[in-house]
Amino acid sequence: MSEIIVDDLASRTKARLLLKKLGFQYIQQLDWIVKKDGKWVIIEVKEKELFTPGTNYPHYGAGLDHCQLYLRNKLYEELGLRTYLLVFVKGAEDIYGAYLDELESKGEYYDTKNEIRIYPLENFTRYVWVE
Repeated sequence: MSEIIVDDLASRTKARLLLKKLGFQYIQQLDWIVKKDGKWVIIEVKEKELFTPGTNYPHYGAGLDHCQLYLRNKLYEELGLRTYLLVFVKGAEDIYGAYLDELESKGEYYDTKNEIRIYPLENFTRYVWVE
């Protein structure tokens, strides 16, 4: 099974490089695209530890790297495709979800030195995984 995953990753890397050579722009690999209430929505799935409060930012939070954020915002601006960020918290059963455009419009975020934009958990909907 792991050979298939490695082969798939290698093929995706080659495909991205080929698309770039062919002149395609804003190349992005979407996790999922779904339809809700008659509208298409991109789902961005992350499994991460929560960002913890520090001297620069007073909130627990979760977020997305700047490159992905920029590309998802382009899809929203040009095509009206919203992105729903779904964060599974490592080591916990908590799940947080929010639309990126709503997170951005609140203006409450922190950009880390590693170019990750962190949004406060209070701006997400909290879900709990139950099987």
